[in-house]
Amino acid sequence: MTGTAQKIRPALLALAIGEVVTFPISRLKSVRTQASELGAIYERKFVTKMNREERTVEVHREK
Repeated sequence: MTGTAQKIRPALLALAIGEVVTFPISRLKSVRTQASELGAIYERKFVTKMNREERTVEVHREK
């Protein structure tokens, strides 16, 4: 699931436990904000990981 046109919120809500979605690093702040907000609202755990070499941000859904 990659692409610059991909919307953050629907992509995060669609994640099942153990799934990963990747976004361009230019969207880092928005991705982290949405992951934090959605985690609190829906009681989900999202973990973000930045890959500086590939210039991407991965979001993993845990419990």
